[in-house]
Amino acid sequence: MDGNNRWSKKNNFTSYHSYKKGANNLIKLTNFIFDHTNTKYVSAFALSKNNLKRSQKLISMLRGLLLEFVDNYLQDDNKINYNIVFIGDRSFLDAKINKKINKLENLSKKSKKYLIIFLNYSGQEDIVQAAHNYHLNLKKNYTRKNFKDFLLTKDFPDPDILIRTGGHSRLSDFIIYQSTFTELFFIKKLWPDLSKNDLLKIFNKFYLLERKFGL
Repeated sequence: MDGNNRWSKKNNFTSYHSYKKGANNLIKLTNFIFDHTNTKYVSAFALSKNNLKRSQKLISMLRGLLLEFVDNYLQDDNKINYNIVFIGDRSFLDAKINKKINKLENLSKKSKKYLIIFLNYSGQEDIVQAAHNYHLNLKKNYTRKNFKDFLLTKDFPDPDILIRTGGHSRLSDFIIYQSTFTELFFIKKLWPDLSKNDLLKIFNKFYLLERKFGL
């Protein structure tokens, strides 16, 4: 979800306003995808581990916005009919926010659909840690031999489509291992401006692709 800061400068809004608009756009587009396609998983790269190098003022604002986001859906869990889970290192958050995130993740939803929010996540660190745990597993002769079982995304399938907004054509330490056969789409629009029509155009291109998965 790239381009929130640039959107705020371009439109003369505060960073808080732009990031809140970006968060609202995530829910709007997720609802659209789940309502109009057979998709069961939507992932969003909300905060890279590298992003923590930014100003503490911005990080503090993001913490507050995250708390507002979580509270919003805890107060009325009928606003969404799918599951929300967070993946990443949440140690930079205080106990209050983490407790509420756990509560949000544990809301009982009959739906098998998931919005996966990557928060303070690093694709490189995910691979390194998985390799370490995989090695320990083999030394102890455990039965799990699949490397993917040790990634933070072990409970979810690899993505079919990855969309990056903001004009940069790179993964920027997102799910590197899991994106081996993912179809990549890079667009210049900033995240808060991404629309349903933009998604439809990308989906139509995706459906026309012949995916061979190396065969």
